[in-house]
Amino acid sequence: MNTQLEESRILRNVYGKFATGVSVVSFLDKDKRPFGVTVNSFTSVSLDPPIALWCVDKNSELCESLINKENYVFNFLADDQTNLAVRLAEKNKHNLNDTNCDIQEYGPIIKNSLGWVACSKREVIESGDHFIIFGNVNAFSSYNNEKKPLIFWSGNFQNLE
Repeated sequence: MNTQLEESRILRNVYGKFATGVSVVSFLDKDKRPFGVTVNSFTSVSLDPPIALWCVDKNSELCESLINKENYVFNFLADDQTNLAVRLAEKNKHNLNDTNCDIQEYGPIIKNSLGWVACSKREVIESGDHFIIFGNVNAFSSYNNEKKPLIFWSGNFQNLE
């Protein structure tokens, strides 16, 4: 019989068989400095009204700041932005000062990404070891380029071939 820890690892591996896109949720801190965190939990909830959601781990050092953030931006990463995704997924490495961004009222928009969706906080729900953050979509754009998305599958970043 498997322990709870072993069961959790097995379930995580099964969940990992579902490929997801990779995005960076970017925001401005209280001093208007740009920050971001890599997430693969972006979900489109509704088109009318436009709503999106994502999840943040309760153990993240950014959790309290993120669940209280009024505005943020989803930046959908291209397959040539793996290094950025890896860096922003690491603990205490969320500063976007060295990243090519356009600062907008909702937060930083990462240049050379595939597109972005700017949101304002709608609702936060505590669920298990995460918070689910719902956002009202306020602005968005898709860049006209030939880049392919960065994919997360089976515990690794992948390129769509």
